[in-house]
Amino acid sequence: MDELGAVQQLLAEPPPGPDVVEAARLRLERAAQGRTPLRTRAAGRGWRAPGLVLRTAAPRRWPGWLAPVAAAAAVAGVIIASLAISGVILHHPAGTGPANSGVFAKVPRYFVAVPEVPGRAVVAATGTGAVLGTVAPPKPYAVFSWAAAAGNGRTFVLGASPRLRPRVAVPQRRPVKFYRLVLDRSGHPGRLVPLPIPPVTAIISGLAVSPDGSKLAVSFLPNRRQTGSRIQVFSLATGARREWVWPGQGTIGSITLELGSGGLQWEADSRTLLYEVTIRIRTGSLGRLYLLDTAAPGGSLLTSSTRIPVPSTDLGWTPSNVSHRIIGMPLITGDGTKLVAPFYHQAAPPKVFGFTITEFSAHTGKPIRVLYQRRADTEAASTAVFWVNAHGTAMIAVRGPVFGVQTPTTFTPLPPRTQRLFTSQDPPGSLFRLPVW
Repeated sequence: MDELGAVQQLLAEPPPGPDVVEAARLRLERAAQGRTPLRTRAAGRGWRAPGLVLRTAAPRRWPGWLAPVAAAAAVAGVIIASLAISGVILHHPAGTGPANSGVFAKVPRYFVAVPEVPGRAVVAATGTGAVLGTVAPPKPYAVFSWAAAAGNGRTFVLGASPRLRPRVAVPQRRPVKFYRLVLDRSGHPGRLVPLPIPPVTAIISGLAVSPDGSKLAVSFLPNRRQTGSRIQVFSLATGARREWVWPGQGTIGSITLELGSGGLQWEADSRTLLYEVTIRIRTGSLGRLYLLDTAAPGGSLLTSSTRIPVPSTDLGWTPSNVSHRIIGMPLITGDGTKLVAPFYHQAAPPKVFGFTITEFSAHTGKPIRVLYQRRADTEAASTAVFWVNAHGTAMIAVRGPVFGVQTPTTFTPLPPRTQRLFTSQDPPGSLFRLPVW
């Protein structure tokens, strides 16, 4: 059986029994209402990282207009497993080989790992885990609230903010000041340089640096009427801004937690920007993927964008797709031809869960091939993708609790020393820093 046939068979399996569906539904509702902590988050160029510890233990009280979108985000929290599996992160999963420096040459040499609590960010080497420096939030700020990487692997933009007030729900309105961080050729961090962009006080939902390092894309949550979602693109040299506004209802980016990209992703031309709009419907939400031409005049976001024909039900959350869907935001390859996405399918007992990493055509929205698949009886086998190269031949992905380099034929775990820089033993294996490549 070929890879595409395998995923088709996975989707064709009999649905789970009513008891399994009901249990999943209750967990989703509890997560959406803040009674089950979400341990997932948007990372890198797209998907939410498993196991991320929340800043605050306070219950999340979503405004009414955000509740359906929060429920959609909660699906991710139920599907993606916690990394809290003691010791597993330090071992190679079955069928994988030892670390290979040739494979690590295909991914960015360095990363910045940003804590979700006040503290210093860590700069380290992907292939060895060697710490090359740390970076403190500049005063008067206390925490890095957003982070994104440019295409050269040595330029990052960090957003700094005041400390979160205790027991205040996320998201909340607070100033974010952007700084540029450039690593030298050996990966050591330079000083933080403030960008000529005034502090932003609206609620940010996504952040992405263009591959050439010249532009910063930022998305913002809509107002309380669920209209007015917008994307702004800034020049990092001058601070000049261009803005596009979504003309109707819809939320762009991530509303669950901060850091990461929130789903905004640039193609290699540093002109085309991928984003997702989540639209509220009576029974849940629908998701739509678009490509924005950032060279177009500001104004209507819809007019300046082209839709990618991935089915809306595969991206949103409705009763009809609770058992199968793309989990999180797909990543687009730099050449703009393919999407890479974790895919979830509720299998028949006793396995219950099916997970894949699947390539889709950006032109047709249909699956091309399956890079990895696994059926399991727990969520610990879930998948995620943090970074993908220009042609989709190498990516940084997660298989269960293990980060590694995924190619079309192999998976090579990152060294334990690397993984320890962003995973914790309290609880064991949970992310306490979010890595950005």
